[in-house]
Amino acid sequence: MKRKIIGIFVCMLLFSTVAGTISSSEPSRQSLNKVTTSEGATHTVFGDYGTSTTCGYCKYAHGALKELYAEGQLDFYYVSLVCNKNSKAYARAKNDYNLYGYPTLWWDGGHRVNVGAGSIPSAKSAYKSSINYCGNRAVKDIDIDLTATWLGGTEMQIDVSVDNNEASTYDGTIRVYITEFESSKGWKDTAGLLYTFPFLDWAFNENISITAGGTWSDSTTWIGSANGFPGITEDNSMVIATVSNDEWHQGYSYPPSSKPFDAYYVDDTVGYRVGNNRPPNAPNIDGPKSGKIGETYNYTFTLEDPDWFDQLYLYIEWGDGNIEDWTGPYSPGEEVTKSHTWTSEGTFTIKAKAKDDSGAEGPEGTLEVSMPKPFNFNFNLLGWLFEQFPNGFPILRYFVGL
Repeated sequence: MKRKIIGIFVCMLLFSTVAGTISSSEPSRQSLNKVTTSEGATHTVFGDYGTSTTCGYCKYAHGALKELYAEGQLDFYYVSLVCNKNSKAYARAKNDYNLYGYPTLWWDGGHRVNVGAGSIPSAKSAYKSSINYCGNRAVKDIDIDLTATWLGGTEMQIDVSVDNNEASTYDGTIRVYITEFESSKGWKDTAGLLYTFPFLDWAFNENISITAGGTWSDSTTWIGSANGFPGITEDNSMVIATVSNDEWHQGYSYPPSSKPFDAYYVDDTVGYRVGNNRPPNAPNIDGPKSGKIGETYNYTFTLEDPDWFDQLYLYIEWGDGNIEDWTGPYSPGEEVTKSHTWTSEGTFTIKAKAKDDSGAEGPEGTLEVSMPKPFNFNFNLLGWLFEQFPNGFPILRYFVGL
């Protein structure tokens, strides 16, 4: 990457030795792989995202990661290393990756590195390219099995095992990241959005050696309140495990040749949702509450889901026997506009509900709409009145032309 990047990404920094000095000028429990590994891909890709709550350009990197993950078309996980809020996150970025500045994405342990972000669309394009590039890399034949069980309070048990399917001993490092879907500590990017998958703590971060055909396994109990995260909850918790081999590569945190670090590439990644899938909220319906028979009216349905990464589908009953079957997918927060025409008088109740891509349906949202009977003036009665009172109603006669 050319040196002119310094002028483009104002947020890129030189660092001191302490994180506090970094600043910027700006389901039931189950594996949570979003999609099956893409055709031709060898594994689920992993991204370490170096960021800060004060970095002006990091909002673009964060927005791009959120959108790519929620779209569910790429097989990857990421964690947000919020370096100015978490010393362990800073240590990972600085000590392991020789951090140059924010935002930086290290994919698969440094196989690809993306520095800076100028907009969400440009960052999405760059990250998509890196994910696809890493996903087609040859990897060692190992498998991670990961589970996490909520024990109550802020306590969870994390069990992990790694199978070595290679014909020789596998040496490497296992890292199990404890994260949240959204930060319970209120860590936000400069767009005001809570950081997603913020790294909290390590469940495991250690070297492993597995004989050919063998298995490594371990278990630990982690308590959020004892580690500075008293606000962690079961339904907001996510655990992500990676295993990287011990084959050394030269990495650069400021490509193509600056800020060198020792890169060890990831061979497998697994994510595990601790709590249950949460259904969508009732859609909010906005539009005219009365109208005329035969005219077409637009209604806006706002879809919300406590799980920001879910894809949503919308079902509508218009109250006159017509329905709009499940349409989508849409993203949480998206406003969907639909049109309808009522052909008879009456009061109708629009009903709408959403379901997520796990099949969980939420409650109904409703809006009552009135289509009154058109007013038909009785000219026969008016003529009779004029006959009975020939000198009466002069103003009315003037307006009707009689």
